[in-house]
Amino acid sequence: MEWTCGADRDADSVVRALVARTYGVDPLRVELPRRGGVPEARIDGHRVELSRSRSNGYLAAACAGPGEESSLGIDIELVRPFLESVTEPVEFAEVVLAPEELKWFRETRGAARARRLAWLLRAWVRKEAVLKSLHTGFDTGRGGLSPIAVVLNAPWEAPVCLSHDQITVTDLRTLTGNAALTGTEGQVRTEGPVGENARDSGLVMLALAENPGPISRPDR
Repeated sequence: MEWTCGADRDADSVVRALVARTYGVDPLRVELPRRGGVPEARIDGHRVELSRSRSNGYLAAACAGPGEESSLGIDIELVRPFLESVTEPVEFAEVVLAPEELKWFRETRGAARARRLAWLLRAWVRKEAVLKSLHTGFDTGRGGLSPIAVVLNAPWEAPVCLSHDQITVTDLRTLTGNAALTGTEGQVRTEGPVGENARDSGLVMLALAENPGPISRPDR
């Protein structure tokens, strides 16, 4: 599995380059089918597991490597707009947190509003990544899952998906400037200034979820 994150100048080119690098092929051999639902790539007609996310001018993408069978979910969110929004922590928590998660949220009652929002954003990014790895979304009317169906531990802890214990969730390093990041399992390569894994700082928050299956293929 490899992933990349950077400015969203040409999303398709970034994703195509990621897949080409992962499989050691010319980018011209990588197809990005224009379909709704779960994104995917194809090399000479063969499907490549892919996940991508965009937020306020930034892009994150991840793809499975040769022989890897996990389905992936990646999510990126720009931090500052959320912290500076009119969002009230209590109202947001009631919508996205499961009853089990509201327990840790209540423990933050005395913290500053920005800190509580940052924790909630971390929880949201992790949930989005998990849902993408399940090849679903939030539209319950079309077979999706409600955010409260995904249960995670406290956002200041190393992530664990309590509701879907087969899924591994990882907080990826955050950006602190106009930088691009690329990574692979057990290794991170950076281009430009990168923060020191500050969970609640930097320009963006990133989370990656890996689901070993069984992998569902969405209806087209």
